[in-house]
Amino acid sequence: MKKLIKTALIVLTLTGFVLTGLEQTCSAQVLSAEKFKSLVAAQVKKDLDKYDIDECNVTVGHIPIQSLNIPDGKVTVEIVSNGYNNMTAKEFKKVNIKVNNVYARTYYVPVETKAYKYAAVAKEVIARDKVIPLQSVEFKKVDITGNLDNTVNANDISKELVAKKMFYPGDIITKRYTMAKPDVVKNAMVTVNFRTNSNLNVQVEGTALMQGNKGDMIQVKNKRFNKIYTGEVIGTNQVLVQI
Repeated sequence: MKKLIKTALIVLTLTGFVLTGLEQTCSAQVLSAEKFKSLVAAQVKKDLDKYDIDECNVTVGHIPIQSLNIPDGKVTVEIVSNGYNNMTAKEFKKVNIKVNNVYARTYYVPVETKAYKYAAVAKEVIARDKVIPLQSVEFKKVDITGNLDNTVNANDISKELVAKKMFYPGDIITKRYTMAKPDVVKNAMVTVNFRTNSNLNVQVEGTALMQGNKGDMIQVKNKRFNKIYTGEVIGTNQVLVQI
């Protein structure tokens, strides 16, 4: 009798394992490589929407599988690579596969991306430390891969940006190499206010040898006397030299 009971328990246990296996098989799905690649491409384009680009081409390269076995449910993907600001045209992206918004597995995918946007481009040489004039730029659709959040537009140029490097014709003008116009621009003509302890004030013209904002100490040169003075920026193109 005990032997029969033991045999019955073994049969029930094995049956349970079989049923569990069948249940897991029934609740799984096969995600084809092509479907997976299309999900990745769509997600990359969606992630790039926040950069307000005008055109985007995404190509997912070869992956050495034909399909992936994952749990049953709605499949989504999450790109968790090193972000997009420093994106290169070709790179491997880490992709998390989720089912019903629950993590299922991770796969690395080769992705080639080209992003285009109408941005400011130099149409003539723009000198360093000079205000970028609107007539020196043109706006055209260019490849901004690697500069997604780094381009400037007409509104930016109208604010009198100063070049931090020399731009040559065809160069994309970027935020990285521009800055807001300071109160005093290097090489600009400024009014130098010489003030004595008795508050006597004498004004002469000078050339700024440095750039600076209000409160900064900069050097200016007076051509008439061929002397260099150090003074405080007190306003737009105004420098105070205490004597």
